[in-house]
Amino acid sequence: MIRPFRCIYTFKKRGVSDINTFAVPDGVKIGSGILYPKLKEFLKPTDKVMLIVDKTVDALYGSEVYDNLSSYCKDIKREFVHAGSLREALLMAYYIVNRDFDAVIAMGGGKVLDVGKYASTMSKRPFISIPTSMSHDGVASPMAVLKCDHGEVRTLMAEIPSYIIMDMDIIRKAPRQMILAGLGDLISNITALRDWEIAVVAGKAKMDDFAHIISGTAVRAILQYTQPSLEDTAFLTQLAESIVLSGLAMNITGDTRPSSGAEHLISHGIDALGKGTFHGLQAAMASVLVEYLHGGDYEFIRSFLRRFEIPTSFEELGLTYEDYVQAMRLAPTTRKNRYTILNEISLDDDHLRQIYDAVYGG
Repeated sequence: MIRPFRCIYTFKKRGVSDINTFAVPDGVKIGSGILYPKLKEFLKPTDKVMLIVDKTVDALYGSEVYDNLSSYCKDIKREFVHAGSLREALLMAYYIVNRDFDAVIAMGGGKVLDVGKYASTMSKRPFISIPTSMSHDGVASPMAVLKCDHGEVRTLMAEIPSYIIMDMDIIRKAPRQMILAGLGDLISNITALRDWEIAVVAGKAKMDDFAHIISGTAVRAILQYTQPSLEDTAFLTQLAESIVLSGLAMNITGDTRPSSGAEHLISHGIDALGKGTFHGLQAAMASVLVEYLHGGDYEFIRSFLRRFEIPTSFEELGLTYEDYVQAMRLAPTTRKNRYTILNEISLDDDHLRQIYDAVYGG
């Protein structure tokens, strides 16, 4: 049976009684053609394993993965994610405990990984995460976003994966928009960190310097590329590494502060209008506006995003000025305990028009 516990790191500030303890994965493997060799490295022939996928991933890789695991492990049970719901995760957790499985493997996008993450947390079993895309920075985070009754979505605390396998041969095959969404979600760390800083000044948040450094380093590692391209293996690998680092920063703080600020709230506001698309693309677009509100170099962010044809305005996302106004006003209500720059500005008609004209040219 593989180990059910993560490596634990404890930091104590000199002269301060508070101790910050956080977990990191036992293994993070990023590379090409590594899936099956690393699965065999992480598992034992005596292991009983639950494999969690959805219908799309199953059609692409399911039989191959199932057959490979069946030739190596004692028992494999394949389960399917349909809604990405809390109910699914809890039922799987019950089945894992009832059948005494040794490990949980989830292969797919965010919905599948979050169900697997939460099911493994509830059943206290090691979790092997196999992303098939990089659409967001939740790959290594301690959060699971799951649907509850009446369509309500909850972000729930969970254990981070025991092992993460990011096979670039698989990730390269993901739709380009999904990879761009992951890039956009990472770029939005720039403004998330600014919001964290002003929240600390306002007495609405506590700063964790280590998490702040890790989140900033993750995004700066991407921005250092003078000729960034998704066709460049080095750039794509760095993006994968940075997404893992961003998730680790959230694990250190136990919340999403290192990677979620006003730009994420604006994205949630767009979703609340029923006009949402990829969250990472929306957060990236909103980061241009939020950087302007902070008095930063918003043109730099806009220029970087345009290299990848990532939308940089509401209009480019197919949204109207009226949508912009509604999303901006909804944004602070989507997470009322998250203090951001939106708490420090007026959201009346005149100021919203002024912001819009300044950022988007009227």
